[in-house]
Amino acid sequence: MSNQKWSGKTEGWGFGIKIFLALIKIFGFAPAYVLLVPVCFVYTIISSKARIAIKQFRQHLNLKTNFFDYYAHFFSFSLSLIHKMGMLVGKNCKIKYIVENEDFIKNALQKGKGAILLSSHIGSWGIASEILFKRIGTKVNILTFERDEEKIKKIYEDMNKNRNVNIILLSENSFDTAMKIKDALQNGEIVAVLADRYIDENVAEIEFLGEKAKFPRGIFEIACITQTPIIPVFITRQKMEVYNFRVGEIIEMPNVDRKKRKEFIAFAMQDFVNQIGEQAKKTPLQWYNFYCFWD
Repeated sequence: MSNQKWSGKTEGWGFGIKIFLALIKIFGFAPAYVLLVPVCFVYTIISSKARIAIKQFRQHLNLKTNFFDYYAHFFSFSLSLIHKMGMLVGKNCKIKYIVENEDFIKNALQKGKGAILLSSHIGSWGIASEILFKRIGTKVNILTFERDEEKIKKIYEDMNKNRNVNIILLSENSFDTAMKIKDALQNGEIVAVLADRYIDENVAEIEFLGEKAKFPRGIFEIACITQTPIIPVFITRQKMEVYNFRVGEIIEMPNVDRKKRKEFIAFAMQDFVNQIGEQAKKTPLQWYNFYCFWD
């Protein structure tokens, strides 16, 4: 199978997002759900690269795949986008959520070093940021990719403008990004990043669902240098409008001798990736990396 690397862009059409956003603001979720049915049907037919990626992922879970599995996957992804919009606009929103191990985050923040929350493209991180805003109260710095289309970023930035949320752009100027992350942590803030995609060659090959895959090292290096614990977070849909916000097993990042740092980071990365794998097995339809993840 050919390797189809992620381009660094969030695929989507800004105007289409605005249509769904307008429907949710005025009428709630119901008409958006109806519109999703034909939209997802069309995407299932025309998105051949995404279908290849879905099949590859499901093969790593020993799952067979047919047209209805592809459609269910696209529909699941679309629901996460719709619910993210609903949480942000507030009006007519009926999203509920169950929180597990929230104290892990609060206890980490009490140490004054901030916290690094790592998640992946499983479930809906957009809903996670809203839950953090409502329940934790600490400023959240979300790392996002510089290559995302400006019109899409502008929509979500406008929806977040009244919240204690800051966007840090991940770019090829890794030093500048690292300094912004370090400053946020020194201020006792939360740094949140989806750590299953990469845009440069600072990566490590980690065993994931039975085969090596590349994951970004940068955020783990920063965590190690600043001695900031890594807190895995997973936000997955349990029912139509009910989400589970689960804080995973904390990965401590103590002061490590420089000579042993590379080995320790590899161990920490494997721990995090193992937690992603366990979540992927539980909620396979909520895996939202639509490119071939393994080389």
